[in-house]
Amino acid sequence: MDNIPNYALRRARTKHTFWTWSVFELWLYVIVLGLTEIVSDILAPLVGIWLHALLAAIVIYRATTVQDSARQRFFWTFSILPLVRIVSFAISAKALPGVWYYVLAETPLLGATLAARQVFHLSWHDLGVAWPRKWGIVLLTIVTAPFLGLLESYLIHPAALISRLTWGQAIVPSLLLVIFTGLSEELLFRGLLQHYSIKLMSYWLGILYVALAWSLLHIGWHSGGDVFFVFMVGLVWGWIREKTGSIIPTMLAHGLANVVLFLVVPFVK
Repeated sequence: MDNIPNYALRRARTKHTFWTWSVFELWLYVIVLGLTEIVSDILAPLVGIWLHALLAAIVIYRATTVQDSARQRFFWTFSILPLVRIVSFAISAKALPGVWYYVLAETPLLGATLAARQVFHLSWHDLGVAWPRKWGIVLLTIVTAPFLGLLESYLIHPAALISRLTWGQAIVPSLLLVIFTGLSEELLFRGLLQHYSIKLMSYWLGILYVALAWSLLHIGWHSGGDVFFVFMVGLVWGWIREKTGSIIPTMLAHGLANVVLFLVVPFVK
């Protein structure tokens, strides 16, 4: 039994079907998250912040009432999403220009994920912080990352996070993007949230769930095409996390794609 990969164990333990209330409830929350993002990013930001707070309160309440430990931990993990969005709304991009906005906005996400790992007594391997298998997939994931950043630049048009494209100006922001977008988001989504979504649903439904949640948090870019693009990337990266047993490939790909998107493309397009 000890020789079976972690992802295979989680896949084998899953006996749930989509059409049970316990699973449908999880999908209901991610749908509400998407609707709340539409309100907060497009319609009425202040109302949206209150809706995020209400969603977080409901999910936290559910975490205190359910008996199953996996569902409890899933709800605690999911509550990080609306809470972190509230923090990100409170941060002004004008007060913290450039990459430092992302550093401050992603720090609570990273901190909450690391705290959850400690409280839930999860190993680093449970979160996918492990040496990856299947190096062909690993290399393909990393090599294709710059093209993903380039493709996304045609869907959204972010401002450059640096004033000039030079090694001196780009090296520190590049490292910060890898850590505070690549590492933090992959730890939470493909690491912590996918760990529990697969346990509670099924192998593919768990991957689908995380990809949807991740993509809905991109509604703020005001591009339906980008939300769909991120959703498809999330599906592939979720599969890669399970196939390789590691978030390291997707962490590097995520960071590299953002380096191209935010630091390189604005100067070459």
